[in-house]
Parts: sequence; structure tokens; C-alpha cells
Amino acid sequence: MAITSIKRDEAYSPFIVRILSSNTLAEIGTSGYLLSQADEIAALNNGPFEWEVSDMVLVYASDGWGFFTVDPDFESFTAFDSVGGTVDIIGAPVVIGNFPVFQSTTGNIEDLGYLPSDATKTSVVMAGSAVVANNIAHFVDTAGTIDDTAANVTNMGDIYAGASGTAGALRAYPATAANGYLALLPVNAGGAFNTSISNSTMGQSSVISIPDPGTATSKFVLQDGVNTVLSVANLKYGATPVAQVDPASCTIVAAAGASNVSNVTIQLKDGSGTNMTRSIPFKVYASSASNGLTLAAAASTGFAVASGGVLDPTGNTTITQGISAVSSATGGCVLSLTDTAKQTSYLVLVLANGLKISAQLSAGSYGA
Repeated sequence: MAITSIKRDEAYSPFIVRILSSNTLAEIGTSGYLLSQADEIAALNNGPFEWEVSDMVLVYASDGWGFFTVDPDFESFTAFDSVGGTVDIIGAPVVIGNFPVFQSTTGNIEDLGYLPSDATKTSVVMAGSAVVANNIAHFVDTAGTIDDTAANVTNMGDIYAGASGTAGALRAYPATAANGYLALLPVNAGGAFNTSISNSTMGQSSVISIPDPGTATSKFVLQDGVNTVLSVANLKYGATPVAQVDPASCTIVAAAGASNVSNVTIQLKDGSGTNMTRSIPFKVYASSASNGLTLAAAASTGFAVASGGVLDPTGNTTITQGISAVSSATGGCVLSLTDTAKQTSYLVLVLANGLKISAQLSAGSYGA
């Protein structure tokens, strides 16, 4: 295996030396190859070959062609580019330490100014997959790969939303789509006053729920301070004072009963969703509209208290369209609604804080 032809193209400087070799390109690029071929070159050239450091060497080898340069000691060749490829550096000169970027499939590279943020580091951070604009990136492995896929992300310090003079909010969504969100949204405090929400010392893990106020705007009840909304003392009465509240919510469930009868179970609850623990008067009527603003047609027999409460004799006696009643001591009551027409309607419960409207009653809500 050896060099079989060597010629210099002397048309223009720097010169190109053209070589044919039975070696591979990898062998030609090994240290000392040129020195090992000195005898073959001298025989082909009729004497030693006059090398110049500016020579570019074009070699056709047993496995392809490639460009090489000559080492200053004229003992070795150095591959100019990847074997068999082409390199064209666009926009040279380049900046030392910048990343080269390929500009074509033939291997053209360019310095576009990409540089490491810290050249003393050895790892380059990569994206783990296609990402979504404006999503928060986080590390997905200890090698430094980043992604925006769903994960529990930790920050060992505080998390800020916005800044002084720039609004920001925290927003959390439930698991089911199109079911609203919970937001922590600040408003102007009238000065440089900060508001903090914190827990007390707890004796157990607790879930604190915000009840439905039944209106678009409302406020929390405050226990202390000059802007106390409602004193806890005002909610107590009796020989042994027990905290009392007006019912804030309820459940209204209708189920088919006897022939043409719908049994309606009502349970009054406080603001935390707990069943009331006292008897409470209430009114209920049938509406043909889901907003409760239109009375339904009179039922054939109408409402009656089936169990767990009594008819309120001081209330509405038009029982074919509505009824006034008093619940049991646990805030519950079962009404019966008899209607041979089995008309479609909504039951509306009148509470102190507004109307509570049931799901729609239909023919299936009555017994056959």
C-alpha cells in the first residue's frame, strides 16, 4: 500500500498537490504517513519532493477522496474536513468559542454568534421534545434536559407573580375541562400594604372549602378588627350558647313515588356544606323556568309534607303551586308533589341568601 502518483498543480499559489494512493483515507491521515512514503515519492518525483507549508493536498485513496494539509515538519498529513465531505465556512473570520451552525446539507457552516453562557461548563442543555410557547421549562433529568411537560416543579425559594407596578395572579384549574379556575388575584391596597394568608397551628390535615355565596360578589366573615362583618357572638343563643347560621345551601332531590307522585327530599345546609342542626322554616314552589321567575301551572293535588317536617300554617296555602313548611331538627324534610299531568318544572327553594333551584322534574320524576 503506497502513494502511486504525486503531482503539483502550479497554476496559481497556493498550490494543490494531487496524489493517488492505494491506502485508505484514514491511513493517509495517520501520523508519520508522509515520512513513511518518502522513498516512493522520491522514485515518482525523480528526487525529494519540494513541499511548501501552504500546499493543499488532494488525495484519491482506495476508499474515496479528501483534502489534507501538510504539517510544518513535512512528515504527516492532516485531514482538512470529514472524509469525503465538503466544508465551506461562510462569513469568516469566526469568533473563537462560538458554536458553528450548518447552513446547508452539504456541510456549509457559519458563525451566527451562538456562544455558551458559561464556557467553563461542559454540558449543553437540550429540549426533551417539542415545546409550547409561554410554558414554564423545567429539568426532566439530572443530565440537564429541559422540557415543558406536566410535572410537579419545585422552587426552593419564593415564587412571585408580577412585580411592583406590574400585575400578576396565581391561577389553578380543576381536573375537568371547562369548569372554571381558582385565582389569587391582588388589587390595589391604597398604599404599600401587604396582605398575607396563613394557617394556624393545626391538629390535623384539613380541607377548607369556600361555599357558594349565591351571588357574583361576596366577602369572608371576619372575626376581629374594625371591619368585622359579623360578630360570632351574634350567632349564639340558648342556655348553652351554640353557634347558629342561616342556611346557605341545600340539596333538592326528586324521586318517583306512588302513582303520579314525586317524592322531593330537601336538606338545608350551612355555609360549610354541613347539615343544619335545627328546625328551619322555608318555602318551595314549582317554576316552569330554570331561573325560577315563572310559576308552573297548578298541579292536580300539589304539595304536602310527607315526613321530617310540618306544614307551616302561617305561610302560603296555595299548595298546588307552592308550600311553606318547617324542616325537622336536622334541617331535612320530605315533600310529596302529586300531579296527574306530570308536567315539566323546576322546584325553587327560597332561602335568606337567595333562591336555590333544583334539577328539572320531568315525567320520569313521578310514579307510573
